[in-house]
Amino acid sequence: MASEFWTREILEGSVRTSALRFLAWYRREFFSLFPPETAAWLTDRGDRQLILRAGDPDLWCIDARGGRLWRLSGEELASSTLEEALRTRGLARNAVRIGLEIESDAFFVRRFDVPSAAAASLPKLLVADIERKTPFRLAEVLYGHTAAKHPGNPDKLRVTLWILRRDIAESAVERAGLAFSDIAFVRPADPRGGAQTPLITLAAKSETSHLFRNLALGLCAAAAGFFIIGVAATLWRQNALAEELDGKIQEMSARAARVRQVVDRASSESRLLSVLRIARRNGPQFADLWEETARILPDSAYVTDFRLSEPKPNEHAVDIAGFASSAVGLPALFNKSPLFSDAGLTAPITPDPKEKREGFSLQAKLEHRKPEGGK
Repeated sequence: MASEFWTREILEGSVRTSALRFLAWYRREFFSLFPPETAAWLTDRGDRQLILRAGDPDLWCIDARGGRLWRLSGEELASSTLEEALRTRGLARNAVRIGLEIESDAFFVRRFDVPSAAAASLPKLLVADIERKTPFRLAEVLYGHTAAKHPGNPDKLRVTLWILRRDIAESAVERAGLAFSDIAFVRPADPRGGAQTPLITLAAKSETSHLFRNLALGLCAAAAGFFIIGVAATLWRQNALAEELDGKIQEMSARAARVRQVVDRASSESRLLSVLRIARRNGPQFADLWEETARILPDSAYVTDFRLSEPKPNEHAVDIAGFASSAVGLPALFNKSPLFSDAGLTAPITPDPKEKREGFSLQAKLEHRKPEGGK
């Protein structure tokens, strides 16, 4: 119940009514700022209404307030066609709507009440009411209606049905020298008691020439189309630039990877050369060791095996095997050398009858040089 109250009384009632009143007041005050001619030009939609009153052969052009502007006499219609007569006034036939006004006494008026919820089905209810509760056939009449809130029950609508016999309207049009197909609408004239009257539409609204409106709509559509094309072109260009940039980034990344590999290789080689330089600077070379060994050994001794070894990490030694007349004193000779230290026999001395010398196996540690600048 609360939701129905808000919907019916507040949204559809107070708010809607107030909004419509405000818009009507604003429109009236806005056009009151201009002279009558300017206001008429601003409110002119390009179409015209010609009113034919039953029994009068003349057509009157009326403005939005119902005032008569100019007359198209019956003599003009009799001497030429309707299109030619309108052309002399600078009007096209499709820009003019012709209406028929008939005295309200010619209408059969019927009133009845319907629930407000049945407003959407009102056209079907009107047809049913004509067929069931009037002596007329639907094809023989023209009808229209007005609807207003019931004064005593807000949940109902007071419907006023106006019915006019078709033959009355056709005879009134024929007497004016027009065809019934020229009539766009029929309305009662001089309503009784100032009652609200309907506008009975007979045909679809005539096509009005709205050149300026169509041109404006065309320009707006073209602007929107160009805007969409511009946005699409911008997005496509940005996408193309992004793809091109991605390709360049990938290419530069590959080049950078190759350069990094070259730099890493050069760095490794540089470190290796540095290590070799340090090792060469801090330790004796193989040729020096060989030369020193040849100087130490007596003339009666000779070497059959000479190799470098690493008994412990960061500790280098020379392993020598050979024959000598007396191998017992060889370690002492190596210990006196500035290149060797801790020399000693690694295997028992074995006399060799064939060589007539003593076979020996000796190991001497290498003396590392102190780094330059070291104390």
